[in-house]
Amino acid sequence: MRRLGLALAVAVAVAGCGSSGMSDKEYRDKADAICASIKSQRDRLPPASNIEELKAVARSTIAINTEALSKFKALDPPGDLKSPHSVIVTRLGETLKLQQQALTTDPKSTAMQQINVKAGQARAALLAAAQQAKLPACEQL
Repeated sequence: MRRLGLALAVAVAVAGCGSSGMSDKEYRDKADAICASIKSQRDRLPPASNIEELKAVARSTIAINTEALSKFKALDPPGDLKSPHSVIVTRLGETLKLQQQALTTDPKSTAMQQINVKAGQARAALLAAAQQAKLPACEQL
């Protein structure tokens, strides 16, 4: 009986140690700040006029998105926002992989067309999740 009491006490203590995550407002403020930063950084990139400049812009975009993905992964969303958060993280990660593939793919190839279709699908899913989570800055990506 004593062991059962000790086990219950430990279980209650461990359960009490868990983080309840961020509040909805705190999560939305931080997530929207990440998205606003992404947009601001991307908007400062120069337009590309040839393939080499396009690759340079793509590498910069990859760096921006890599940092953003890391920041999103560090967030601890509240329960009702965990699902859209997971979609945002997953689709941003997928977008990064596609961007990296695009750097080494012939721009005129069928493979590049497939990358573009998949990137469009990932973006649409990310935007839908941002809308579901009520993240207006993320809806602008």
